[in-house]
Amino acid sequence: MKKGWLDIDLSKLIKANWNYKEDCEKQTDNLIANFKRIGQVENLLIRELDTGFFEVLNGNHRIDVMRILKLKKAHVYNFGKIGLAEAQRTAIETNETTFESDNIKLAEIINKLTKIFPSEELAKTMPYSEDEISKMSDLTKFDWSQYDSDEEAENFGDNEFNIQIKLNVSHETNERWKELKSKMSEILGYKNESKVFEFAVIEALNIPDESIN
Repeated sequence: MKKGWLDIDLSKLIKANWNYKEDCEKQTDNLIANFKRIGQVENLLIRELDTGFFEVLNGNHRIDVMRILKLKKAHVYNFGKIGLAEAQRTAIETNETTFESDNIKLAEIINKLTKIFPSEELAKTMPYSEDEISKMSDLTKFDWSQYDSDEEAENFGDNEFNIQIKLNVSHETNERWKELKSKMSEILGYKNESKVFEFAVIEALNIPDESIN
């Protein structure tokens, strides 16, 4: 069959037994909801086999969903009769060449979407739970500009952290502390625990007294 774009019967497609993407029930449910809402918008990548069938290089989970939904045809790009090594290389190139998200911008968009779509509905089609969507919306309520990376370098020099504090805390507090460190590292790039502690203390001092009582 000619190399390039075509519509093909799902019965002619077989999943790659070397596919390295893990199964996930939650993601499958999201994908089913996505197909019901907008249909197939991502093309499948396939290669032609000597058996007359076509192996899916990119889109193995989408094939599962399309069969669950009893669809008959898929829009694909056929690479032709390429070898296994070339197929696997193509699969990795197309699956893994992605860009990191700006978490603050993403949170801002999610927050705007929650004003239009219920969080429960968004959670059905997005790879986030309702709780995660809620937390992302909460991120937009904080003024992150005051912790700009340039200002951080100026205001949080390592030489300022010269007083040692030792605390005994509960298991729950320790878990929350680790969660805060992880979040600050991911969002603001904080690697130094002292900077995270400084951040936590400053935020605590900004809480109105009546909220604590």
